[in-house]
This record gives sequence, structure tokens and C-alpha cells, in this order.
Amino acid sequence: MSFRRSALLLILVALLTFSGRPAWADDLADEADLHFRIATERYSARDYRGALEHFLVSNRLVPNRNVIFNIARTYEALQEYPDAFRYYVQALDLEPNAARRPAIEEALARIRPNVAVINVTTDPPGATVYINRRDLGGRGSTPRLLGFQPGKHKIIVDLEGYEPAEVENVEAKIGEQTNVAVKLKRIVGTVRVVGEMAGTTVRVNDASGPPACTAPCDLTLPPGRHRLYLSQEGYQPSEQDVNVAAASTVTARYRLNPLTGSLVVNADERDALVEVDGKPMGFTPAVLNVQSGQRRVRVSLRGFRPVEQSATVVAGQQTRIDISLRQLEEVEAASRTAEAVEDAPGSVTIISGQELRAMGYPTVAEALRGMRGVYTTYDGTYSWVGIRGISIPGDYSNRVLVLLNGHSINDTWDGLAFADQAARTDLEDVERIEVVRGPGSLLYGTGAFVGVINIVTKGRPTSFGAGVGVGAAQHGFIRGRAQAQVPFGRDSGMWLSVAGGHGQGRDYYLPILPGLDDQWKNRDANSRDADHFNVGTVQGRLWYKSLSAQVFYNERRKALPSGANKTVVGDDRTFYRDRRGFAEVTFAPRISDVFSTVTRVAYDIQFYDDTLWLVNDSTGMRISDVEQYQDMFLLADQRFEITPFPQLKVTVGVEGQMHFVGRQRIEETTCLPNQPCVDTLILPVPVERQDVDNDGTVEEPAAGASSDDDDDLNNDGVINKDDVAIFNARDDGLFDAHPYQILAGYGVVDFVPSDRVRVSAGARIDYYNYGKDDLSFNSGISPRIALVVKPYEGGNLKVTGGRAFRAPPIYELFLQVPASNFAPGFNPAEAEEEQIGPESVLSGEVEFTHRLSSTLSLLGAGYVNYMTDMIAQTGDFTADKPGRYDNTKEPILVLGAEAELRREWRQGWMASLSYSYTRARYLDKGDVDDVLKKVPNSPEHMAAVKGTVPLFGKALMLSTRLTVESPRLDKTLTETDPSVIWDVVLSGQTDVAGLRYNMGVYNVADWEYEAPISPQFTATRMPQAGRTFLLSANLNF
Repeated sequence: MSFRRSALLLILVALLTFSGRPAWADDLADEADLHFRIATERYSARDYRGALEHFLVSNRLVPNRNVIFNIARTYEALQEYPDAFRYYVQALDLEPNAARRPAIEEALARIRPNVAVINVTTDPPGATVYINRRDLGGRGSTPRLLGFQPGKHKIIVDLEGYEPAEVENVEAKIGEQTNVAVKLKRIVGTVRVVGEMAGTTVRVNDASGPPACTAPCDLTLPPGRHRLYLSQEGYQPSEQDVNVAAASTVTARYRLNPLTGSLVVNADERDALVEVDGKPMGFTPAVLNVQSGQRRVRVSLRGFRPVEQSATVVAGQQTRIDISLRQLEEVEAASRTAEAVEDAPGSVTIISGQELRAMGYPTVAEALRGMRGVYTTYDGTYSWVGIRGISIPGDYSNRVLVLLNGHSINDTWDGLAFADQAARTDLEDVERIEVVRGPGSLLYGTGAFVGVINIVTKGRPTSFGAGVGVGAAQHGFIRGRAQAQVPFGRDSGMWLSVAGGHGQGRDYYLPILPGLDDQWKNRDANSRDADHFNVGTVQGRLWYKSLSAQVFYNERRKALPSGANKTVVGDDRTFYRDRRGFAEVTFAPRISDVFSTVTRVAYDIQFYDDTLWLVNDSTGMRISDVEQYQDMFLLADQRFEITPFPQLKVTVGVEGQMHFVGRQRIEETTCLPNQPCVDTLILPVPVERQDVDNDGTVEEPAAGASSDDDDDLNNDGVINKDDVAIFNARDDGLFDAHPYQILAGYGVVDFVPSDRVRVSAGARIDYYNYGKDDLSFNSGISPRIALVVKPYEGGNLKVTGGRAFRAPPIYELFLQVPASNFAPGFNPAEAEEEQIGPESVLSGEVEFTHRLSSTLSLLGAGYVNYMTDMIAQTGDFTADKPGRYDNTKEPILVLGAEAELRREWRQGWMASLSYSYTRARYLDKGDVDDVLKKVPNSPEHMAAVKGTVPLFGKALMLSTRLTVESPRLDKTLTETDPSVIWDVVLSGQTDVAGLRYNMGVYNVADWEYEAPISPQFTATRMPQAGRTFLLSANLNF
């Protein structure tokens, strides 16, 4: 560029720089203007060094981008290209006018070949750049292009808050650009933010800035004072200042005050637990002061499905939610695992703890009365349970299996199913009673023939407590109890209860068949003061996580008023005594989501004895029998559950029982006037009284015959009748023993292809071995299949079918009473096809439930049971045809239908209306009257109404039950009268001292009715309970 052109450009820049300066400019501006004019004059005179001096002073006094351009131009004129490059770069950075930038860029391009360029960048940018030494001053901020003479340089960068950085020996080359990038290390300290609640958002120095972290967290900040802004939904925001030091950690602790609102929770059941975000907060109805924001509310009550619902609580406002609880009835007896009744593979009814407390049922039998398809019979000694038309007199309810928490408590001598005080003193420990109709041998083996009753006691209490109670019921029965519960921790604890009672019983008038006048005590048809009994029960449970143990013992001694087993009617010295107990340990760990196992081991004891007064006449003749049965056995059950995916569960198991004793004994004492009493051993039968060769006659031992065994008790070398009395006097421990073992295997597959369809199928087989008696048999396959379909919301269809069996117990297999011409059911000399074996039932059922609302449902069911090889007493008890138990050739067909309209428990309200029809008939009887085909003690029609109404909250409730039964057939083929029984009970509980009470009247109208009883009884029918009163009170603290 020519000198003339350069001078004109400087004059133009001067005019642009100072033409707009106001006249009122201060002295500093005037001085800068003076230096600028001198610089311009010197430049025009080609005194570039002098011009540069005045340009630099002018820019120092008043910085100006145009002056900077003039400085760059002057350096270029002096051919000091590195300095010119530096100032051109500054001019370009400061130039906002796009039209002037090309001129500067052209100048940079013009001198670049004469300059060694270093491009300095830093992360982060903005660092001051020094060349070689700091005292020479900074060369600008990064990113920065710098021009140099060729050579090596040291680049120094400084940025506040970062450690200084130096780059040595940066070589600059003429015409080339060298890039220097420096990563700066921040000078920081750490702020550890901690507080009482997690999830707090933390911002630094700006309340509206982006979140820095979510507490608890660590922040990395530069040294100095900073302000933290903390916020979280549902809490008041908070601020906190912190001083941060380099390379150190400071802790900032915070606490946020919650913003609260009012949450009102109502449910259609009182006293339901309310949890907010997993924390218990109160019981319904509840008004809760809770933190604002989105809250998760859970309402739960025992016996109902828990309900979870979200609620948005606004600070300072009231939020209301209404919860409708749906009753959750769970059953364990149907599948040996807890499941909803609607999903269970069978027809199930639950007697809830609410009903048990409201009605104050004294026994299991009383609790069952009025349930669809179920009826009871009291024979003066035991209460029998019939299900769907089957409770044949003399079967001891041995076709019904009674469980206590899944453990069978049926008697092993004759299969007797206990349902009154012989089962337990009271029901105060019982949480619910489960009834599963239909065959249950798939899970339980023998005895689960027409149904299963599971008595479920309280589980695992979580709080300390104790209680005492008293009660009176029925005819002069009074009882007392005490219990305590102690939790050891969250997953461990124990509870124990003790109960006992005495019953005076009632008087009976028992007309008997003609020709049996000798069976009256003092020839009086009234049985007086011969119905008393004593009972005691101990039960407890101990648990630790998946390991639990339970113990149970019950003993009852009951006088017989009824003339059972040909005893004298009304003789109070005749009694039955039952002593039963067990200890069970269960280990049920959940190993994984796929695999779980249940191991159960138990030891049972069963002792029975009686004294039967057969003759006690005015001449002084007395005859009495003493019967005994003892059994002790070990039970082990191993079950595995495999769930490869949520829709499929496979259960396989094996069960074994080892009965060590299984022994019975009958001894008869005869006392004649003016003669010593003689004891005669009836069972086991002495050798000299046995028909050894099975020819129907009992041979006498030959005179003088020797004996090497202990039957020759008087050591005279001859076994004769004199040895019997001597033998009994010497050894009261001789028993007819039949130890045996049971081994069973089973498997069940549960498949749930969708929420609306469930399929359950399984099978079991049991093997019995009486090794000592050379007897063994199996039950045959016991299958069960069930289909549960929910065709629509509120609809539930069950279709089930299966087979069950009942194996003959020791009483039916081996009882032998020659004096009464009673032979054992099993005789090794008989052909196998003539031996007694298990009886069998094939069953099919359809049940449909339609839910009308959340509390109201309508159920209908139809079923058919076909029973074969039924075991009964045969023969006529003569020498030619001795009585015995045998399989009959007359199958039984039972057809039935049931309907029930039920309102579930809500706020103390409950109602149920049910009807049952059962037609039970013997088949293959030929062309005989229909009465002869009827199964005895089987009412065809049954109806019941039950309900509870709160009169004054939970403090006073009214419960009632009305049951109606059609006549039953007795052993004389005559029908009993129908019965209409009405019960009324007042009950309630208070929060003071934990008082719970019942007051009521059973059979308000004192309706007189009778029920058929066993052929072993002198009478044909037994009067059932008339009007009785109920009173109980329990204190829990």
C-alpha cells in the first residue's frame, strides 16, 4: 500500500473516532485527542516510531478499537509484524461493524507470512495469556491468536478459580500456526449435602437455576461463599450458606419443614388400618395431618382385601378419599396353601372370626349348624357332622376329615371326627373355620371322603398381650381360660392358651324297643345325672421366620346317658375318655421365586378308654367292660413347590406315617351275688378261646396238654378258662396290637393361563402296611381336577371332579368280640376278594357365583356323589353269622343342589340365606319301597337364615340364626319330626380393658326334636338340645 493511501486511511479513522465527541468532553478525553492528533501528524510525516508512541498513549487514556487498528497499522509500517498481528487480532475482536471487518482480515492475511502464529486455547476459555513472563503483562484472554518472532516461547495462562498452567518450549515458526490447548484444573472444595429426607433438589447460588444434585449428594464448588437452595415436593424451601475451602470437604446439613394438609380417610368398615407412604397413621374413619404432595394410601383390615389408592394432598386444604373394602376369604384346606375362596378348587365356605365372636359358638358343631349342605347329630356322647347327606348312624363321622391348622385330629381307631368339646374346650383361639365340600383325598388321604373341616387358630400376633375368659353354655357347662402372647421380634414369637370346663349335662327320657326292659337303670325310663363331663385344652405356637411349631392337647371324660353299646341307660359310671395331642414342627422357606419347600414333622398321641356298665340289677349282679385304645405315631410330610413362570405352579410331595402302637384291649368284669368278681379278657382273644382252624367251633385244649407259651398262667400244663382270669389279674398291659405304616405320594399342577381362567389337576396314592398282620393294601389313585372360570367381572364358575377313599381303621379291621359274636373285618384265611378294603366315592360338582355388588353375592351349586364299597356292620351277631365290618355291595348315589344369597361383613352387618337339597339313596336294592332305599340320617331339605346387626356400634350387636331341617330316617325306617331352631345372641366389645362378651339363647322356642343314632345304642333316637343359654366374657390386655 502506498504512503498516500495509508495517510488517507489514518485521516478517515481519525474523523470516525473523534467527530462525534461532544464539546463537553473532560480533560482526559482532550488529552487522548491531543495525542491522537500528534500521532496522526507524525504518521503523515513518516515518523512511525513517534506516531506509535502517541497512539499507545491515546489508547491507554481512552481505549478505542479504531486507535487499536491504527496501532496495528503503525507496527506494520515499522515492519514489526508480530506486534502488528497482535493488535490486528484485537481490532478484529472489538469490531462490531461487519462492513469494516474485511479490511482487518485482509491486513491479518497480508502479514501472516511474516509472523510465527501461536493459537492458545483453554478449557474453560477466558484465561489470561502471558508470554514467557507475567511481569510483561497479559496478551489477552483465551482463545487468543498471538504473533511472534521465530523461536521458542513459554505460554502462561491464568484463570480465576483455576490453577495456573504453563506450557514450555512452544516453538513458533514463520508463516505457520502452532496450536496450544491447555486443560485447566479447577481449584475446588467439596460440599457434602445431607438431611433427614432423601430426594431433596439442590441448586447453587441461583434459586431458579438448574439443579446441581439431589440430596444426599456431594457438590464440587470453587472456594468461597456459596448459597444452597434446597427444595422438595411437600416441603417448605430452604436456603443455606456454605464457605468452601480448596481441597477440603464441608458438610451442609439441612432440615425441611413439611407442608401439610388434612387427609380424611373413610371406609365401609371401621377400625381398618390406614397407612400413608408405608407408615401406619391411624384407623378408619381417620382425619390425618399429612405432608402435602402425592401420597400413597393403603387401607387394610383382617379378612378384607387391602386397597391402595393415590391421593394428592394440597397444603392447607382438606383431601377426602372413600374406600370400599371387599371381603377376602382365604382358605388353606383346599390346596394346603393360602388362596382366595373364589380361586380354590372346591366348594368352600368360611366361618369368619367375626361370626364366631358375634354368635359365641361354643363348639365346632354349633358353628357348622346352618351352613349349606352341612348338618349335625348329637348322640349324648359325641356330635357328628354330616355333609351333603352322608352321616350314617354308627360311622362316627369318619367320612369327614377334621384338621387343626392342617393337621388331622381324627381318631385312628375308628376314624371318629371330633366336633364338640371332645375337639377343644372353646373356640376363643380360633380365627376361622374352613369347610371344603367334596373329596379331599388328593391332599389328605383317608377320611377326606365327603368333606374337610379345617380349624384355623390365630397365627402370629405382633404385640404383647394376655387374656382371661369365662363362659357358660348348653346344659350346665361352665368354662374358663387364660392366654398370653409374646413377640420376641419382628419375625419371632409365641402364644399359649389353657382352657378347661365342666358340664353337668341334662336329663333324658329314653323310651326303648320292646324286650329290652333290662337295659333300664332301676327300670326307669329317665336318664338322670348321667350326662356330666370334664374337659381341658392346651394349645400353643412358637415361630421364628419360616420355622414354626405348634402343640395341642385335649382331654375329655364324658358320662354316657344313652345306653350305648348295650350299657345300662342312665348309669353315670359308664363313661368315655378321649386324650389326644400332637407336637408339630414346620419349616417352609421360600428359597427363590421359582422354588420353595415345606417340611412338616409331627408326633401324635391318642389314648381312649371307657368303662361300660352292662348289667346292674336288683339281684346284685354286675357286669362291666373296660375298653382301651392307644396309638402313638410319627408323621412326616415333604412338599416342594416349583413355579417356573408366574402362570404355572407344580407341587409334588410325599407323606409317611409310622404308627408304633395301634393297640386295643377289652376286659370284662362279672360280679355275682355272694361270689368274688371274675375278670375276663375279651380282647386280645386268649388262644384257648380262638377258632384256630376257622371251622366255626372253638376247641378245648386236650387234658394234660403242655404249653411252652405264657397262656398257661397257672402252670398246670393245661390252657383253660381258669387261665383267663389269672392272666388278666397279672398283666393289665396285654393289648391286641396292630402297628402299621402309611406311605403316600402326590402331585398337583396349577395353571393360570389368564386372569379369568385357572386349572388345577393332581393325583395321590396311599399305601397301607400292617406288617405284623400280613396285611397291606393301597387306596388306588385319588385324582382331582378343577376348572375355575371368571366369564365376566363379578362372575365365578367352578367345575370340579375327583375321587376320594376311606381306608378301614383298626376298629373295623381287627375288632373281635367273641362274647358278642363280633368277628374281625380282616381274616387272613379268607380269600383276598372277601377281605375288607377301602371304600370309594366319585364326585362331580358345578358351582357359580354372581357378585351383585361389592358386598352381596348369589351362589348356586349342583353335585353328584357315587359311593361304592361302603363299609358297614354285617351279619346278625350269631354263631353262624357273626357281626363284622365289611364292604357292602350296595352303592350310594347322592344328588344335590344348593343356593345361597350372602351379604358379607360390613361395619358389623352380615346376612346369609341358604337352601340345600340332598337326595341320598342306596342302589341295587331291587324293586323295593323308596323308603328302604333312603340313606338314614340324611335330611333332604335344609334352609338357614343368619344375620348380624350393630345396635350400638361394636359395643352392642344383635345376631340371629334360624335353621330348618326336614325329617331324617332312623334305623327302624321311621322318620323324625322336622326341626325349626331359632337362636338369638347379643354381643359386643369395648375399648375399656379389652372386654368382649356374649349373651344369648339357642333354640329360643325350645323346639323338641330328635336325631337318629347308631344301631349300637339301645334307643333309636336321641333328643337334641332344647332351649339353652349362652354367656361369655373375655378380658384382653
